[in-house]
Amino acid sequence: MKKHSIMRYSILVVILVAGMLLAACRPTTEPTPSAEEVAQQVAATQQAKATQNAVETLIAEVTRLSAPTTTPVPTNTPAPTPTQSAPTAIIGSPVAATATATTAPADTGSKCYKMEFLGDVNYPPATVVTPGKEFDKTWQVRNAGTCAWSTDFDLLLVGGDAMGTNKRGDITSVVYPGDIVDLTIRMKAPLTEGTYYGYWMIVDPLGARFGYGPNNEWSLGIEIEVKK
Repeated sequence: MKKHSIMRYSILVVILVAGMLLAACRPTTEPTPSAEEVAQQVAATQQAKATQNAVETLIAEVTRLSAPTTTPVPTNTPAPTPTQSAPTAIIGSPVAATATATTAPADTGSKCYKMEFLGDVNYPPATVVTPGKEFDKTWQVRNAGTCAWSTDFDLLLVGGDAMGTNKRGDITSVVYPGDIVDLTIRMKAPLTEGTYYGYWMIVDPLGARFGYGPNNEWSLGIEIEVKK
């Protein structure tokens, strides 16, 4: 009885070992994933790759922005202030000029004596005048200073042709600060045809002259074309 039990146990052991050997020798096969599982794996892979690309792009942009730049920062350059031109055209050298400029000093720094040119009342630049004709040239000005001009002030020829004058003209009435006045000089056109110029400024009793413009250095001008 005991002998049969031992044999029976031995047979069971042999069968169990054989089964284990067969299981160990059986080739293992991976289970085939379904289409849904494959799609999920592909989507996960693409998402991971997109995330990696985004991170790499962000790192590159941060690196670029943090790098020092050598591009100069533009500065605003103020536009140049245009130079004011004289209302009466005085261009080039006078033609057939006979008068010479006075040596009296110009009053360029005082606010006491200042003049503002308002325009040519008559005989604007390049007006045609017949030879030998007498005419009255008039400029309109304003006393832009802080002091009055008395009748002791004169108009003085500082350059160009005298045009029949004695190089002086009178201030016939007191001109107070802010007053507007017409300054007139009797002239005579030269006998020879051509272009003639005259330059006039106001002179005070002490001989200091002044005109208009930024530094009181612009003169009252006349330009005529003498033609028959």
